[in-house]
Amino acid sequence: MASVRKHATITASTGLLLASFAFLYRDIVVKLVRDWVIDDNYSHGFLILPLAIYFAWERRNRLAQAVQVPSNLGLIVVAGSLIVFFVGILGSELFLTRISLFGSLTGAILFLYGWQYLRVLAFPLAFLFLMIPIPRIVFDPVVFPLQLMASRLAEITLSTLGVPVLREGNLIVLAHSTLEVAEACSGIRSLVSLLTLAIIYGYFTDPRKSVRAALAIGTVPVAIIANGLRVAGTGLAAQYYGGKAAEAFFDTFSGWILFTVAFSLLFGLYRLVIWIAPLKRQPSLDAPLKEATKSAVQNITSARAMIITISLIGATIFIGEAATTEAVAIREPLSRMTLQAGKWQGQPAGEINSQIVAKIGVDEYLSRFYFNSGHAEVHLYVGYYANQRQGDTIHSPKNCLPGAGWFPVKSNRIVVPVAGHDPVEVNQYLIQKGLEKQMVLYWYQSHGRVIASEYWAKIYLVIDAIRMNRTDGALVRVISPVVDSEKTAEGHAVDFVKELLPLLNRHLPL
Repeated sequence: MASVRKHATITASTGLLLASFAFLYRDIVVKLVRDWVIDDNYSHGFLILPLAIYFAWERRNRLAQAVQVPSNLGLIVVAGSLIVFFVGILGSELFLTRISLFGSLTGAILFLYGWQYLRVLAFPLAFLFLMIPIPRIVFDPVVFPLQLMASRLAEITLSTLGVPVLREGNLIVLAHSTLEVAEACSGIRSLVSLLTLAIIYGYFTDPRKSVRAALAIGTVPVAIIANGLRVAGTGLAAQYYGGKAAEAFFDTFSGWILFTVAFSLLFGLYRLVIWIAPLKRQPSLDAPLKEATKSAVQNITSARAMIITISLIGATIFIGEAATTEAVAIREPLSRMTLQAGKWQGQPAGEINSQIVAKIGVDEYLSRFYFNSGHAEVHLYVGYYANQRQGDTIHSPKNCLPGAGWFPVKSNRIVVPVAGHDPVEVNQYLIQKGLEKQMVLYWYQSHGRVIASEYWAKIYLVIDAIRMNRTDGALVRVISPVVDSEKTAEGHAVDFVKELLPLLNRHLPL
C-alpha cells in the first residue's frame, strides 16, 4: 500500500510539474508554431521535436546506466531562465522567451537527475535550438555578406559563360535587364533549414563528431554556391530568353529544386570527406541494456519536483501581473504636426498600405515629404507604438530596407546639434537600389530620449517597463535622395532633423 501511495504521489507531482511548465510557456509555444507555419525558412520546426525525442529514446540504454545525483545548481539555472523570460516579456523579445524555455528544461533535468543525465541528453536538447527562429538583429548582419558572396559567384559564372555582366553590390547588370539579388536571397535565408538537414544527415551516416561538424560548417559555402547558381541561371534566362523566362526560371529554381541542389552539394561534400578520411567500423561502446531497479520517473523526488512547480507557478503569476502595461496614447496626433518645419514645407505622402501597417503593428504613423526653398526633398516617417508587449515591436530600417531591394552601401553614426537641446546621436545609412542612392537618418525615441543603438533601445524598453510600467516608443526615419553628392544629401537630412526634433516632442509622450 505504501508503495502504491508513493507511486501516486510521484505521478501527481510529475503531472503538476509538466502542467505548470506547459501553462507558463503556452503562449510562447503557440507563437513558435505560428512561425513554423508562416515562415518557410522554419517549416522544418515541425520535425525537430519528434527527432529530438527519437534521439533521447536512442539513449535509453545510457540513461538506464546513469547514476542519479541531483544538483542544486539546476535550480539556479531554472531561476536564471525565468529571469530571462521576464526580461524577454518586458522587452518584447520573443527570442529571449524561447531561449528561456530550454534553459528551464535544462535546469529541471539537472535539478532532478544530475549531470550524468544532462550529459547523455545534451545532443537532443541542443538539437531543439534549431526550431527557434534566429532574431533578425543577429541574422541579417550575418546573412547579408553571404548574399554579396552569392552575387559575386553569379557574376563569375556569367562571365565565364561569356555573358557581359557588371556587378554593383547586389545588383547584376546585364545587356537587356538588371537583377537585384536582394530579391533572390531566400536560398541563403534557408541556411538554418540546410544546417538542420546537414546535422540530421551527419548523425545518421557517420558517428564521428569531426565529420558531423564538417558537414554543419559546410552548409555555408553550399548555400552560397546554390544561391549563386540560381542567380546565374536567372541571368542566363534573362539574357537569352527575356524577362518572363528569367522570372519563370527563378520561381522554378526556388523551393524544393533549390534545396535538392543544395542537398546534392552537401552529399558531394560528405563523399569528399569520406574519401579523405575513410570510415572504419568500430565496435559499439554502448553497454547492454540492463533492467533498472527503478525507472527514471520513480527516481524523481516529489519534493524537488514540487520546488520547480512552485517556481514556475510563481513566475506565471508574477509575469502575468508585470506584463500588463498601459497603452500610452500619443500627446497629440501625428497627423496634426505642422507642415512648416523651419524653412521646410510639408506635403502628405499618401497612406501606407493597410496590410503593411498591420504587419509592422504600428499604432499611429506619419508619412510626409518636405521641401525647402532650394528644392531639396526629404521623406519623413514616424511610427509610434503605444504598447510593445503583444509582439508589435519596432522594425529596424536595417531589416526593412534590404527586404525592399535596397542595398546598404555603408552605415555610420553622426551627432546632430539641436538648438536649445543637447546634441543627439543618430544612425546614418547610405542605401542603393539600381543607380538610385538615398541617405537615411534614423533613431528610436521614447520618453524624451533619442537612441541610436537598437540594443540600448531594448534595454531602455525593459527598464521603463519595470520603472514606469510603459513600453511605448517610436521609430523616426528621414530619407534624403542623393542627387548631387552624398555629402549634400546628408546636409539636407541633418538640416531637417534639427527642425524636426523640437516638433516631435510636442507629439510623442515624455
